[in-house]
Amino acid sequence: MTVSVATAGPYYSTGEIKFSDLRRDFRAQQPRTSSGGSETTDPSQDSGAISAVELLRKTSTTDTNPIVPDSTENASIGSSTNWKLSQFRNSIKYYYISQSGTNTNLDIDAQSWNSNLGKNIVKLMFIDGTCGSNDASSPAASFDATAYNLTIDVSGSILGAGGRGGGTAGAPSISGENGGDALSVTSSGGNNVVVKVKSGAKIYGGGGGGERGYNGSQGSAATCVKSEQFRSDCQQGSNSCPDGWSNTSSWQQCCRPQRGCAANHWYKICEYKYTTSTPSAGYSGVGGLGRGYNNQTGSLEGGKGGGANCPSCDGGYSQQGGSCSTAGGDGALGGDWSKPGDITSNSGSGGAAGRAITGSTYSVTGTLIGTIKGTFNQP
Repeated sequence: MTVSVATAGPYYSTGEIKFSDLRRDFRAQQPRTSSGGSETTDPSQDSGAISAVELLRKTSTTDTNPIVPDSTENASIGSSTNWKLSQFRNSIKYYYISQSGTNTNLDIDAQSWNSNLGKNIVKLMFIDGTCGSNDASSPAASFDATAYNLTIDVSGSILGAGGRGGGTAGAPSISGENGGDALSVTSSGGNNVVVKVKSGAKIYGGGGGGERGYNGSQGSAATCVKSEQFRSDCQQGSNSCPDGWSNTSSWQQCCRPQRGCAANHWYKICEYKYTTSTPSAGYSGVGGLGRGYNNQTGSLEGGKGGGANCPSCDGGYSQQGGSCSTAGGDGALGGDWSKPGDITSNSGSGGAAGRAITGSTYSVTGTLIGTIKGTFNQP
């Protein structure tokens, strides 16, 4: 992360101050168009006379291009009376802040503006690097202050967070989480706040998380049955089967060798039953993570559902009744950049898409095709 401050100026720290210098540096000077560039001079404004009236410090916040701007550095320059050339010592024309490298959740208004946001000096914030967010509830870059004549000049990337899939840690249990916004700009009471988008820039809202898959249905328990012959030599046995077993016939005398019973011996059939556990419903797959700074190239797929199972008896037992449970469904896909998450037949929804630029009191200019993914206030 690198954030640096620069100004056009300070001018005239020593030496003579001439009207021709003031004409060049204040009336004719144009701001730099990139963080590494330089100011230029408009020849049509750098000729002819310039009066002291033109060189008064303008304090109106509705003035979008003051010749001599109001700024903390220019506070000594007269705005109506007592104007002097000497007041231009260490004066400035423009104020710049440049971002490079990588920042997460960049707070633009918290940078070193030297109390100039509320003044009419033309200010440029150059976003040359990458601003991202790993949390869909926080934009990748934000501005929330009253400002005048501020341009956020984007040639780098501002990438919102992808929404987490339904059922994943920190997300709703079923619905996908909404995708995160890329840039938030709110300047209540401000004026002339502009987002300027350069060719090759990326301002992408995050994709919404996918919905969790549907739940499987529970099965039913089965009854497991085993029957065995119990014999008694030469006489009838007791009327009861062994503990846990039940009678299914009365004692019968073997008239001839049969059923493993010698002639004149006695036998009866006893039965043992038990009930299986109820097959649990199959598990559902979690929703997929949306595309975002936190998932720039990874999979959007949701988790796999499954878990169907059936009641089962131990060896030697026959099964009566029971039914298998059904498998749960797969989780839905997370949304691509600025797209909502997909849905399943569960009771929730996919996460909504994140906005490219959210907020109010801003306008957007520049190259808007191919550089912005997501909604914003149209120019």
